[in-house]
Amino acid sequence: MTIKRLLKSLLNVNKIKINNCEFNTLTQELYIYASLTKGQRNRCPICHRKCKGYDTITPERKWRSLDFGPVKVFIVLEVHRVVCKEHGILSEDVPFAYHRSNFTKEFERQVAYFALHLTKADVCEIMRINWRTVGDILKREKDRIEPDSSVRCKNLRAIGIDETSYKKGHKYLTVIVNHDNNEVIWCHKGHGKEVLEKFFSSLDKEDLKSIKLVSADGARWIKDVCNSYLDDYDFCIDRYHVTEWCIETLEELRKEVWRNIKDNEVKRSVGRPKKGEEVTKAKYFQKPSKYALGKNPENLTDYQKETLILIEREHPKLYRGYLLKESLRNVFDSDDPDKALKDWIFWASHSKLEPFKELSKKIRRHKEAILATCKYKLSNARIEATNNKIKVLIRKAYGFRNIENLISLIMISCSNLINEIRLPYKDRLIIT
Repeated sequence: MTIKRLLKSLLNVNKIKINNCEFNTLTQELYIYASLTKGQRNRCPICHRKCKGYDTITPERKWRSLDFGPVKVFIVLEVHRVVCKEHGILSEDVPFAYHRSNFTKEFERQVAYFALHLTKADVCEIMRINWRTVGDILKREKDRIEPDSSVRCKNLRAIGIDETSYKKGHKYLTVIVNHDNNEVIWCHKGHGKEVLEKFFSSLDKEDLKSIKLVSADGARWIKDVCNSYLDDYDFCIDRYHVTEWCIETLEELRKEVWRNIKDNEVKRSVGRPKKGEEVTKAKYFQKPSKYALGKNPENLTDYQKETLILIEREHPKLYRGYLLKESLRNVFDSDDPDKALKDWIFWASHSKLEPFKELSKKIRRHKEAILATCKYKLSNARIEATNNKIKVLIRKAYGFRNIENLISLIMISCSNLINEIRLPYKDRLIIT
């Protein structure tokens, strides 16, 4: 095997002719000088059609390839500009690299794979590139595998809508997930009516008609937008968020009881209590009581169970709030959720507990959505898990300055596209 053929095999490139190579011992860089074959010249980099040449003299360009051990490798070519009838004046197509990229395809695939599995610092150190370069590579890889993301919005049945923060200063992303396959189908910077309307306005009439279930956290703006675009659908409020409302109400009641205890507490002198002196301060009313009241009964520790017994004996109003919380949680497991929810609303509105009276009004407003959740057993757990995965991606990258690169990473990681990003050696060409 000749040296030139060996280099083509190592670089995994075709449709080029290697002319010469040069090794810089000072910088430890290998430059491989090549030229395009006759059939590959004057092709548009987008449509790959033969075009007329625009100029004949251009400076040499170089593309970074995968390293040969500790040595950086560059492919150097003279690339001319062509005139495409459809896309205008562009640099001619290079078979081993994407348009407007300074790296070979294999190099970009390896960087994309590392970016999905390693941290920012590791990717930058292993590949010896800047993190902003990694973001651009991820976007190109996503566009290569899936040029049009609207295909994910076809034949939708059940979707989940939520927003998550990606940066300090109230910077949010609106994320929409398909419940049937657990894929992110749409992601956009910002949140609110205007952003969500962009998603629904991008769908055609058939796609809108196919959506029958929508799950969210009960935000009014989400339901208003859904009502304006969808006709025959059911809006579901996740069980987790309804229970969270009740836990927040119970915490408000607990703080009120705690303030009453503090006001009526007998002040004592500084120092250790004397022998036989009673300590009236209710220590169980700090964090232990919060955890005991908020956790599910089956998850309580022995100490938390004792705390609940103490609350039941000394603070019956607070314990009544705890029973209301558990009763609302059990509505979702009831055989007749409609009757169980009516009974809960009546009990809460007549409980003589002001926080729960206000909560009963809120539950009454969302009654249909809660009953739809009980009927279809639709949970927003998928999108909450997706939001957590997005947080992990952001932490691994130490944040993103370019929001488009972050969205590309999300669309790859939170879908089946992640299986398309493989290491280069798994799809090597056989150069003959």
